[in-house]
Amino acid sequence: MGNTFDIYQDQITLKKQLWYHFYMGIIFLAVYILISGHLVDMGYPGLAPLLLVELLVLTPLATTHLLRKGKELNGRYTLKNVIAYTEKLSVGQYIKWSLIGMLACLVVFIPLYPIGLWIKENIFFWLPEWYFDPGFGSANLSLIAKVFFLGIFIDGIIGPLVEELFFRGYLLPRMAYLKKWAPILNGALFGLYHFWQPHNYMATVLIGIILSWIVWKKKNVYLGIIIHCTLNTLGALAGFLAASEGLPMFR
Repeated sequence: MGNTFDIYQDQITLKKQLWYHFYMGIIFLAVYILISGHLVDMGYPGLAPLLLVELLVLTPLATTHLLRKGKELNGRYTLKNVIAYTEKLSVGQYIKWSLIGMLACLVVFIPLYPIGLWIKENIFFWLPEWYFDPGFGSANLSLIAKVFFLGIFIDGIIGPLVEELFFRGYLLPRMAYLKKWAPILNGALFGLYHFWQPHNYMATVLIGIILSWIVWKKKNVYLGIIIHCTLNTLGALAGFLAASEGLPMFR
């Protein structure tokens, strides 16, 4: 399609949008449940299977989907015309909107965190402990620290990069027919796709809407990548430092 490509002529129906937003989460959850108990029984912390599925299931699935779309549009495996919302911004705009996005996500997450814990204890109490505790299954803080160190790269960079390209670089622009509701629906579906964090649905949905709105408003998916990667990296880094110092934050 070359220079004549028009994202508004490549919209995805709402029915397909729902499927595309959820199918990877369903597969992710199935594999996560299948392998987690075994890895925890082998002495690995609860975070290990989550990272493994993120790296070996989520990343290949999303990448394959995007490249196949590139093949459909361009006749070859490429992300050309697949990833939209790549408008140029000044350095000042990147700094401004990245800081706004990270602050907004923290403002949402911090007060909802204890609510998530309450939901975990009172509604999802029947789920195994490894479903919630990244350190569960191992008393070896050195091993936990190593897993969190890997998490800096897998959950801090690779995972959110792939998610942003797929959900906000590929799907969000293709629901432009919803106009101002597009970022709201996209963000909400992104939050709900996190089936492995049901107790945090309020936070993941609101954070998803924040990310989608910023990307939609500035027509720039790189803002979503910066915000998402930074927040996830900080979380993994905090876990790594806590385990390295022997701090009891995992129980």
